[in-house]
Amino acid sequence: MNHVEKMDHVSRRELISGVGSVLLTGLKIPRSVLGAEHKHATSLRKAPESFPLQVFCGTGDHLWRRQIEPVDSPATINAMLEWMSETYSISRLYWRGGQTMMWDEHFRIGPEKLLAYDWTLWKHHLYHDLKINEAAVSAAHKHKMEAFLYTGLFEFGVQPDIGVIGPYPFEDEIRREHPQWCPVDRWGERRCPGPVSFCYPQARKLIIDRYVKNLKQYNYDGICFYTYVENCGILYEDEFGFNQPIIEEFNKRFPNVDLKRDQLTQAQKLHWYACRGKFTTDFLCELKAELSKQGKKLSVIIDAKNPDYVQPWWRQTIAGSGKIKMDWRLWVRKRIVDELWVQLAPTKNQHETLEILQKECDQYGVKLTVRAINPFENGWKPYIESGVTPVAVITWTRNGIERFTHRQINDRSFSSSDWKVRLQALTDVESGKMKTTSEQVAELAKDNHVLVRRRAMFVLASMKAKSQITTIEAGMFDKESSVRIAAAAALAIVHRKESGLRIFDALKKDGYFQMKLAAVEALSAMKKQALPLLLEGAKETNYAVREVSVRTLSNLGSGDSTEEVFPTLFSTVVNEKEDERVRCHALTGLVGLRQNISLKHQIKLVKTLMNLAGTAPSVLVQLRAAWGLGYFYLPSMPTERAEIINCLVDGFKKYGDGCERSDAAYGWRLWGNSLLMCHETGRRQLETMRVQKNDKWLAWLAYETMYLPHRQMKMELIEEQKAIEQHKNFAPPFPGYRK
Repeated sequence: MNHVEKMDHVSRRELISGVGSVLLTGLKIPRSVLGAEHKHATSLRKAPESFPLQVFCGTGDHLWRRQIEPVDSPATINAMLEWMSETYSISRLYWRGGQTMMWDEHFRIGPEKLLAYDWTLWKHHLYHDLKINEAAVSAAHKHKMEAFLYTGLFEFGVQPDIGVIGPYPFEDEIRREHPQWCPVDRWGERRCPGPVSFCYPQARKLIIDRYVKNLKQYNYDGICFYTYVENCGILYEDEFGFNQPIIEEFNKRFPNVDLKRDQLTQAQKLHWYACRGKFTTDFLCELKAELSKQGKKLSVIIDAKNPDYVQPWWRQTIAGSGKIKMDWRLWVRKRIVDELWVQLAPTKNQHETLEILQKECDQYGVKLTVRAINPFENGWKPYIESGVTPVAVITWTRNGIERFTHRQINDRSFSSSDWKVRLQALTDVESGKMKTTSEQVAELAKDNHVLVRRRAMFVLASMKAKSQITTIEAGMFDKESSVRIAAAAALAIVHRKESGLRIFDALKKDGYFQMKLAAVEALSAMKKQALPLLLEGAKETNYAVREVSVRTLSNLGSGDSTEEVFPTLFSTVVNEKEDERVRCHALTGLVGLRQNISLKHQIKLVKTLMNLAGTAPSVLVQLRAAWGLGYFYLPSMPTERAEIINCLVDGFKKYGDGCERSDAAYGWRLWGNSLLMCHETGRRQLETMRVQKNDKWLAWLAYETMYLPHRQMKMELIEEQKAIEQHKNFAPPFPGYRK
């Protein structure tokens, strides 16, 4: 028996305790933690017999970023869970894919954000055609893991005037059909982007029925809720939460306080947050009762810095839902939850919160888990010994379970019978830990395991193996999309003249989101060498080839190829027979090239944008043209500026009283934003529309544009009192909600 084979017989306890120190050899742990000679491994000698570990997989990230482990087929999902089970004894999978599946079934998804929409189309294919949701749960159970649906407690999408220009262009049917169920501001006008308020029993029942049905249909073992919302639409922390049932609950304790109008004391504010949380507890209690009938478990994530309130979204200063009390002590005492999960934060905060939670959870038998960047770090040892289970998150590059095997890697590993060993050998070559020949890697590009073939593409790119370009090109026709995507991306590093044509051939077989993303990157890297092919590709009959050509031409035009690129992009924009999304990609590219094109072309483009904004049959093209006009106002001559202003004002007015446009609920936002880009002239026009009395909707939308601007990926908060005064001084009568 050779050394590599002997490693198969090292027990799990030996690996953890340090006897099999290869466990930590490849983990990305700082030297300050490891010490001179695997100091960390020695520190775990007294670890429990079975080191507990669970894992989270966020399919949204995995299906956007090709660098992290793929979940785009049953084969890749099964491989991922086999690796986690056999190498790390993972006991539970938190699968965010179930959330995506429900979004696909219940959310309105629009094409206004081109890449996000394309991403959703790819996910639809994976969930409905390849059935990756079923594959994930089945593979988890096959490998002796529990499978939990991971989703947002308050995440039901955003109203379209925020979503179309914010992170996501979609909203749940519950919010669309029942806007009165959304948390509202003190005037009953603005809806909080993200949540459905649990203060309505009908809403709670509808949502609970959905979850129970989903868990039963896909055979999940439980459900885990995160509590942030992924948008930045809130203006100040106490903006929302004034729904009538919450007011009535608040007035039980403070009957003489007007929650909407009075200045609240700190005690009154805390009670208000608790009232919002009371209905959240009602929801969880009712959900738990239904889950118990099915033998399913309930897990809720707790913020590590402030466990008594909902989480803020990553890198944001406050929670997008406003403050809602998380009465976790009550949940624990009444066994409403089976598990509390402490989310990521500075380790000091996580430790402090765990110590607070443990006092309650131990007494009532509620499980505790914690998200750990590296679950094997010494600082987690006392918590693990007291029953806390760490969770590794594989959407992050550093997660503590980077190695695919604990076995020692050497030259013989490339021919190992264990695919995880072959994969680890390739990974070590890619990271520079060991060397081999490009011929050896090319052999593994034909391996029978999907993850080995995929990694071979990355390795050939890292080696800049020009002698293996045909091997890489062949990878674009693999039966697995993750291999095809990796191969296309590798051609951005190493390619030949014929590679562009091979990419086009591959796109005709796989024209989905991530493949197109990799193709654009590769063709852009080929620069002028690819230009003739791209100019022809923009006229191709295949949709994916045309889209990729247009997107790549937009990239190349920012160099010294502007004049060569402009005619093709322009002809695409004005071609009414072209798909509206391809036209919008071309239009976006032209607006991005505005500083490079000649004055003659600028004038031509501005006139075209005004014409499209006013008369294009496609609403999507109209909106993209209106968006583009804002960028041309300042560089234009005075006569053109006047024409731009008139066009934008005319477009904005179409959303007034009686508007029946399909984009009535949100299209005005893009026209209004372009007017704001026209500085004082645009603001004067909006102000005129705000103060007029004949068109209530027009007045309201002008007010929203000027005083309630959209937020994209960063919260820009204002003082609460300023917002109140602003509403008092400038808000016209509220005309209601539009679908």
